[in-house]
Amino acid sequence: MKFLLLLRRKGVFILPVLLLLVAACGRGEPLAQATTSPMQGPRETKVRAADGMTMVYVPGGEFKMGTGRGADRAHTVALDSFWIDQTEVTNDHYRHCVEAGACRAPTSCSWGEPTYEDASKADHPVLCVSWQSANNYCRWAGGRLPTEAEWEYAARGPDSPTYPWGGEFDGTLLNSCDTNCPHEVQRVNEYDDGYAMTAPVGSYPGGTSWCGALDMAGNAWEWVADWHGPYPRARQTNPTGPESGNEKIIRGGSWFDFNEYGFLRADNRHPYEPRAADHLVGYRCVAPVEE
Repeated sequence: MKFLLLLRRKGVFILPVLLLLVAACGRGEPLAQATTSPMQGPRETKVRAADGMTMVYVPGGEFKMGTGRGADRAHTVALDSFWIDQTEVTNDHYRHCVEAGACRAPTSCSWGEPTYEDASKADHPVLCVSWQSANNYCRWAGGRLPTEAEWEYAARGPDSPTYPWGGEFDGTLLNSCDTNCPHEVQRVNEYDDGYAMTAPVGSYPGGTSWCGALDMAGNAWEWVADWHGPYPRARQTNPTGPESGNEKIIRGGSWFDFNEYGFLRADNRHPYEPRAADHLVGYRCVAPVEE
């Protein structure tokens, strides 16, 4: 097999290519052995007034952030409690901001085709939004983009499993590039998530994270607040990342990705040009817990 790694640096695309020379790649059967510790009892939720988004409560705590590989070294992070959007912001949610005059309709993309004006995709993630557009939306809605640490903690929790649902990959629990993916060279034919591109948010409840967040793997990459940079070695409390940089970070993977390179892992991070607005990337917001 020949591999071209998905990278986008300073506005230049290199699309992921997987050239298969054999029909089977030696993948084992999918496993769904949960190792995470979900919150006990009913999860606490609230509805955001600005756009009707349901948010889930994330109790503060500690976890191991990072992969332990290279600059993404594993380190302990402590976070205060916060609220996070249960799903990615949808086209319908975004429309509230456009109608309020606070956001511009995402009707064009730097790469790919927008879905904002497609009525059949009102409940799909809004795409073709730059980092600044996502940040503006969250501020309008009364919150902000999550820090990278908050995003990973909501996806993994105190036990820090590899995926939001547990320790083993299971392609039935998310929307990724599987048998119906339009990009033939990277299809994983052993799974069928039912959608060629994005899916309605919340379509895979089996992939729910420990705190009740949905779609933390697949469907759309998600902007976070931080600039890209190496992780520190020391324990951190409520980290916000480097003060400056050239690239922001996206998390979670998308409908375009498959698990071969770890793009769908909850600890995976990817640097991205903040002005990019393409059909792979969306976002969700967070808000503080009011005293």
